[in-house]
Amino acid sequence: MTLGIYAGETTPLAGGAHTLIETIKAEIASSNCPHDIVVFFSDSTSAAEIRVGRVLNVNTHKRNRGSLVVRAKRKLPRLIGSSARADWFDGLLRDCRIDLLWILGPYNREVSVPYIFTVWDLAHRVLPFFPEFRSAGWTWEARENTYQKMLYKASYIVTGNEAGKREILENYPVHPGKICVVPFPVPRTCYEARSLPPSIDGIHEPFVFYPAQFWAHKNHVVLVNALRYLRDEKGVRVNCYFAGSDSGNQHHVQMRINETGMGDQIRILGFVDDTTLRFLYEKALAMTFVSLLGPNNLPPLEAAALGCPVVLSDLEGHREQMGDAALFVNPTDTQAVGNAILRILSDAQLRNELIERGKDLAEHLRRSSYFGEILKVIDAFSSLRACWA
Repeated sequence: MTLGIYAGETTPLAGGAHTLIETIKAEIASSNCPHDIVVFFSDSTSAAEIRVGRVLNVNTHKRNRGSLVVRAKRKLPRLIGSSARADWFDGLLRDCRIDLLWILGPYNREVSVPYIFTVWDLAHRVLPFFPEFRSAGWTWEARENTYQKMLYKASYIVTGNEAGKREILENYPVHPGKICVVPFPVPRTCYEARSLPPSIDGIHEPFVFYPAQFWAHKNHVVLVNALRYLRDEKGVRVNCYFAGSDSGNQHHVQMRINETGMGDQIRILGFVDDTTLRFLYEKALAMTFVSLLGPNNLPPLEAAALGCPVVLSDLEGHREQMGDAALFVNPTDTQAVGNAILRILSDAQLRNELIERGKDLAEHLRRSSYFGEILKVIDAFSSLRACWA
């Protein structure tokens, strides 16, 4: 059987989405998968095809005109007066004789082959009032169209935990049996050797660290307010570093920093490379992930693997993902967030326990294989695929 993997087009600026997809691609490349694999990616600077062992990497950026057959198929409906139109990517899948396609993210593609669809979250359903789910780009309507189209026709649906599965079932009438729960993997960058020094200076300890793009739902402002609370009400100074690209809300966060007089304690670093990111995890008092959206996220797993205590928003999916390896907090309660940071600062035993629990969790996930779990689904499908030519 030939398995297709659709990786879409992400850059490091996409944050967790890029990290997750690159981690999965690396695991696929090093696997002993018994099936032929074709990975579809998009990159304007790469060759049209790259073969690595048994894995053929096809650059859709260079192939988006399709073969002669694909282009002929595309013209045929117009010649015969049909309103149907063959999607060029679907033609490419057929050219590559794909039996099953695994779509690694929530991408809207017109495909006629059986496929596995991946759901990270249902942000537009859970937090529809946030500007990023209503503005231009991937609007509420566009998101809804994607899930309505892709979920119902999917052969299987992959999500990160049981909370994610419940969200899908609560919002869309799909068969529970086709939803597969596969926990997020620990990003590969956590275990890579560092060859370069971090590209950062002027870091002052103790500090908390929040790696997140500047979306409103990432809730950076609660950390600004929490650290001011510690300074003004508790007489405790803790610095903070925000790392992530601007997705529209950075100006608002910077204005709040200025209004509260916290500019000497809080620094916006923007996008940082993997080496600097790892340095911040390893030096931080804690990683404070106060996002208002679950059901699971990658930074808590990165922190766990790198020995950084985690202060984490108390969401059902986060508790399922991290277990006892995080200090959970109401992400809208300024004092609760501040007091959680203060607990880790003042209680060395608690901090060490969180570090050890995090390392145990990361090692458990490392021993398991994300792609290995997906292969169980793929192997089950291959038995069904034998039923037709």
